[in-house]
Amino acid sequence: MNNITAMKSISMRIRIFLPAILLITLNSLQAQDYRAINGTSYAGSLGTANNPASIVHVPFAWDITPMALQFKQTTNSLIIDSLSFLPPWKNARVRSTNGTFKRFVMANQDLRLLNVRIRLNSNSAIAFGISGRSYLSAKTSSINGQDTVGPLREFMGINLNNIPVSAEERSHEWAEVFGTYARTIVMYNNAVLNAGITVKLNYGIAGAYMTASDFDEVAGTVNNKPGYYLSNGNLKYGYSSNIDVLDTSTTSQNVLKEFFRKTYSPIGISLGAEYIIPEAEEDDNGYGYNLKIGVSLLDLGNNKFQYSNYSRSAVLNKNNISDSLIETSLDNTNSPAAFADTLQSLAGSTTTLSGSFKILQPTRLVINVDKHISKNFFINADLTLPLTMFRGKKKVFARDMNLFSLTPRLETKEFGIYLPASLNTQMHFWIGAAIKAGPLLLGVHNLANILSKNKMQDGGAYLAFTFRFKKKNDNDSDTDNIGKQSISGKQLRQLSCPTRIQ
Repeated sequence: MNNITAMKSISMRIRIFLPAILLITLNSLQAQDYRAINGTSYAGSLGTANNPASIVHVPFAWDITPMALQFKQTTNSLIIDSLSFLPPWKNARVRSTNGTFKRFVMANQDLRLLNVRIRLNSNSAIAFGISGRSYLSAKTSSINGQDTVGPLREFMGINLNNIPVSAEERSHEWAEVFGTYARTIVMYNNAVLNAGITVKLNYGIAGAYMTASDFDEVAGTVNNKPGYYLSNGNLKYGYSSNIDVLDTSTTSQNVLKEFFRKTYSPIGISLGAEYIIPEAEEDDNGYGYNLKIGVSLLDLGNNKFQYSNYSRSAVLNKNNISDSLIETSLDNTNSPAAFADTLQSLAGSTTTLSGSFKILQPTRLVINVDKHISKNFFINADLTLPLTMFRGKKKVFARDMNLFSLTPRLETKEFGIYLPASLNTQMHFWIGAAIKAGPLLLGVHNLANILSKNKMQDGGAYLAFTFRFKKKNDNDSDTDNIGKQSISGKQLRQLSCPTRIQ
């Protein structure tokens, strides 16, 4: 449990400076998961987050999303009691889940500002805007957690049989300025293949990681009482140097200036393709397709950060490091500098981490299938396959929680009802719901966040405003239909958009 001891004590002390990251997380967000509108032709500029190619087959000349935000989280390590999206909001409390098992926490959020899509002509479109994104993921080996456990000694005692213990935590937040270009590249027998690319200038806001491994403990006598000693452990943690600026006494204006000065701006890309099979016969549903298949490779890139001077790597193999010594040493540790000093006194050896570190963005392959059933009724299936882990075992990366969702929807231009059912990477099953009314999209990832008072730790919500426009007196035939194109000397009629939108 020394494992757990070290993990709990050290991890909690590291959290002394991580609240800065979490505050930023709440204000600069993006996980790209407005899942109700995956595959729909009404997604507009928001569709670039799931597939850059999706902005071509849209029955509007242009659209603008002045604001959209989304958050979701999933965990098996805690329960939030007496809280839901509906009032009353009082007497809420957080408690640990009891039992011995591998624990995890994952959270993704996003904020989008002034996202715009513009049709250039019958075969191409662009989109651009600003996004903020945040990913947090943490996991442990099998440990025993009890809501009633108090002192470190008690915690180590109930985990003596779980050693060695390991844990890791990853968190990074960044802003993006992105531009997307997509166009039709192949037409054959009225079917259409569109392709798109998004290029992003990433602006790292804050990043941190912690890896604890091989934490062991042994039972013994501490101050003439039964206790425990930490016998081994490896700890490595790093965080971005700009977080240290938040602990200064200078003016808020200077703090912000210095905070954003110590950042890097790498480039990232996303790629996508979309194959559209038209209806056998034209109807009046406003979409003009029978089946849409999208494949995208998202978030090829990383965020780069400068190490804080208090980032450390330590080997915790020093003799006679008791539970009481650890707890006493950490009691007054209230800053990263103090924690680094305390760690040096407890560890056999420590190394200061210098230079820069990278946290990989959550690269993933997304396969989306959207099927028109009848009139305004559609079913969408979305599969997300994480790829970041294949970029190297020693790489630092945060995990995306999406795995599979199935969304039936009833949708027109002005109104929509969506019922997404999803399974995340931790095998948590959610049934969500969303509505669209004019420009408003409002949804919850998990209806239990409304119907129950102890499920807020599993789920989330999203809100977006999208205004869609059609050109007036447009002489370009793509306003009402996508027109005709010539390929290899043959005239092929491209997929039609209907003459009216319901």
